[in-house]
Amino acid sequence: MIYYLPTIESNQEGYERLAALAKETKELRASRLELDLSRVAILEANMSAPLGAVMARIADRFNAIEVVNVPERVERILRKNGFLTHYRYQPIEDEKSNAIPYRRLQPTDQRVFEEYLQQHLKGKGIPRMSEGMGKVFKKKIFEVFQNAVIHSDSKVGIFACGQFFPQKQKLDLTIADAGIGIRTNVRRVVGPKINSVEAIRWALKEGNTSKTGAQPGGLGLKLLHDFVSLNKGKIQIASRFGFYQFEGGEESFTKMTGDYPGTVVTIEVNTADTCAYRLKSEAPQGSIF
Repeated sequence: MIYYLPTIESNQEGYERLAALAKETKELRASRLELDLSRVAILEANMSAPLGAVMARIADRFNAIEVVNVPERVERILRKNGFLTHYRYQPIEDEKSNAIPYRRLQPTDQRVFEEYLQQHLKGKGIPRMSEGMGKVFKKKIFEVFQNAVIHSDSKVGIFACGQFFPQKQKLDLTIADAGIGIRTNVRRVVGPKINSVEAIRWALKEGNTSKTGAQPGGLGLKLLHDFVSLNKGKIQIASRFGFYQFEGGEESFTKMTGDYPGTVVTIEVNTADTCAYRLKSEAPQGSIF
């Protein structure tokens, strides 16, 4: 089959468009998908992660995938971050080092992801942080990956990608899985009637968890939430029919028009921020951190 992918940006509509791709290809088995990008004006680089998760599901059903008719500007971006190299395109050197490369990881690759963060977050415009705050910041991003490992039951892996946009003064990092979604996990705890939106709301409440055993619960976003609030950045979560966004001190929970299979978390850092950040234990009395 031929599928014409539309523009994909890091917003609710972008996730809904990826949900549409998942729906249209759901019954495709032992066949061929020609993903035509001729209608794509923008494909924000970090969205390679959730796109990769959808395409991995398609490929896992013994389908051959070919990506064709990629506009030159989009092609350069997706060759620089390595996404298109998985579809027989040659890589392009990222001279400005603005990309956080596309990676497909397995649940056992936790050390690999830790090294990935250490290597690729440097020089991407993140505001000044004390040594302690920097370590905890990366640890909390690592916990988003770890949460996908524990919760997602993803058979085809976990996907990460990011991009520093100097002109837009932002850094986006996205972690996606091709798993069962937040709703399924939360239903195991609170019952089958909770919908996708309310499941995300429940999972974000501190202390709530669908984990068992001695591991701490929740989505582990509190410190990142506090940082993003001060930094004037953004957090997005898309899972099944639910979409969450925190921006400008305001939270929104909305229902998507399509079912995105799995869970995506995007953290956006405002790189125009000139503040310096420390942990509360490192800072003078009265500091938020």
